[in-house]
Amino acid sequence: MSDRYRKNIEKVSSMVDGDYKEKIQSGYTPVEEKHEIGDIWTDSDGKKWEQKNGYRVNITKLANAGVAEQCSDCEKYISKKWDKDVYFWNGRCYYCQIDFESQFSRNVGSDGESEYDKYLKERGEKFREDYIKKFEEENKELVKEIKNLENPFDTKLTNAMSNTNVTMEINKNTK
Repeated sequence: MSDRYRKNIEKVSSMVDGDYKEKIQSGYTPVEEKHEIGDIWTDSDGKKWEQKNGYRVNITKLANAGVAEQCSDCEKYISKKWDKDVYFWNGRCYYCQIDFESQFSRNVGSDGESEYDKYLKERGEKFREDYIKKFEEENKELVKEIKNLENPFDTKLTNAMSNTNVTMEINKNTK
């Protein structure tokens, strides 16, 4: 007897014994169910569904868009490397960011700056503030220690460490 038939016989015998783990289906008679818009139900396989206007949606624990982010302007999925780089800083895909920046006037105003220069300045300030905030959150203990120091430029500790190293070097050289 071939291996293929042996596996089939094993499956049938496990079904007869009652320890077969998968769903057994010997025939199918569909049950006609009518669902209104907004109805939520569970089918025979245990999947949850919701009736929308003209279609059904499988309700899962994952987000509808999946794992990828979407551009805030065109809602395209961010999948290419250049889109990911630009999305990280701006929340837009590469081409939407180009369109956004092209809307700024490059003409110099009465204050000596163009709209684009002002935009870049604001972005730099926001980046700096976010970076400082992130550093403070990640290093709360260090920030507390620095604030509690009487003089942050106190050299007592560094001098003591240097002197220790010098005495160790002297001891090494004398032996």
